[in-house]
Amino acid sequence: MRNMMKLWAVVLLFGTVLFGAELHWEEDTATAFAKAKAENKNVMLMVEASRCRWCEKMKEETLSNEEVQKRLQNYILVKVLRSDKEEMKVLPESYYPAPSTFFMTPDGEIIERAIGFFEAEDFITYINDVEAN
Repeated sequence: MRNMMKLWAVVLLFGTVLFGAELHWEEDTATAFAKAKAENKNVMLMVEASRCRWCEKMKEETLSNEEVQKRLQNYILVKVLRSDKEEMKVLPESYYPAPSTFFMTPDGEIIERAIGFFEAEDFITYINDVEAN
């Protein structure tokens, strides 16, 4: 049993190294901003819509990119459905196209926004802009 546990630990370690760390998404904006305040981190909020092919492309191509995932480890992440009016209240306007990505302070101030789909390299540019502020 002990050898089996060691084997699983090695598999998990190499799986993370080979395939990148999975992004952890908070369940809702209240939890995300509370955690951001507690950990003194900024928030990355992604507005998505159901059946949005560009949202899926953003998740499958951009957010699954190893470099993007590494860079986003320093943020509290949360996804919001554009149709969820309660969750959308954290943004200054009620409508944004999907996908839209907002980098925000723990107090909800928008630092940078990326409207639409972006390739990984371009998305990293937004992260660089956030970190330069």
